[in-house]
Amino acid sequence: MRPSRMLSALRVAMAGGLLACSSENAGSPPPAPIDWHSFDVPHGAAAVPPGPTPRERAVAEAYVGILGSPDLGTLQAHLAGDVHFAFPGLPEGRGKDSVVRSHETLFGAFDQRTMRIMRLWRTDSVQALEWTLTGVQAREWMGAPPTGKPVAFKGLTVLFTQDDGTISDVHIYFDVAVVKTQLGVGPKGLVAPPPAASSSGPPEELGQNHGLDEANNVLVARATIDALEKNDEAAYGATMTDDVVLETLDRAQPMRGREEERAWFRAMHRAIGLLDTTLGGAWGVTRYAVAEYFIAGEQTGPLGWVPMQKDKVVRLQVADVMEIRDGKVDHIWRYDNLAQIAPGAGP
Repeated sequence: MRPSRMLSALRVAMAGGLLACSSENAGSPPPAPIDWHSFDVPHGAAAVPPGPTPRERAVAEAYVGILGSPDLGTLQAHLAGDVHFAFPGLPEGRGKDSVVRSHETLFGAFDQRTMRIMRLWRTDSVQALEWTLTGVQAREWMGAPPTGKPVAFKGLTVLFTQDDGTISDVHIYFDVAVVKTQLGVGPKGLVAPPPAASSSGPPEELGQNHGLDEANNVLVARATIDALEKNDEAAYGATMTDDVVLETLDRAQPMRGREEERAWFRAMHRAIGLLDTTLGGAWGVTRYAVAEYFIAGEQTGPLGWVPMQKDKVVRLQVADVMEIRDGKVDHIWRYDNLAQIAPGAGP
């Protein structure tokens, strides 16, 4: 057979074999199933809604309710095991028993106590309570013998909370000298402002919106405190509106206007040499910034009703609630206790 015919025969045989194999199969394999979920857009873990937990939300009201009750010991159930306490002029406390004793020192001498929240600023883990307390002095308090006199004063408490609703840190601010003046044993030169007014209505509650405006308000608060430290009066005034208002616990009338604020600025630098500030914490809540900070330096002149003390290094704990308008400080509510730097021991 010629080679060309042999090649043709071979091709025919191969084709027939392939056809035979094809006829023996039931059919082509079915296509792989489509995983339609593979086209889904991937998602991360479910986001936890911002803000305090329900248990944390209940802390402020529970705290105020306890301080208005006869038994301050019930506060212990709301405290974390390593809870911390601070008040200007008292030693810092650590642990449940210590923190309860500190509250008894501050408030336990007053019977018929009532405490009301005026304003409440909430963040994810911090709550700032502006409050008024009324009562009658029944026992010795801060060196003042029992007088049986009524008191009504204003303060601020900053509570640091945990998800389970326990309190991990307590910072309290009010003016001891103002309360002593109401008892008739206040320092010379301090005229007692009228008793703090207490509203019977619900408090004003403000919660974080986690917006850029709140972050900017914190920056404004920081700039104000930094300008005080740097002794930059122009920069300090630039953070204020023309009609800024400053309310303090020891003045019957607030300071009004940028010029009065700048006068306060100059007075602080006359009274404290090499003035230094340290920011403890700052939080933006809607149109407000709440800032805790320290003012330290050598006393070089009288500071309010506190006389000049030679070779005295002073350190003031301060909390400011600043209302911000159009990027500038429009209103300041200041909480401190000048008694912490007064001559003699204790507040």
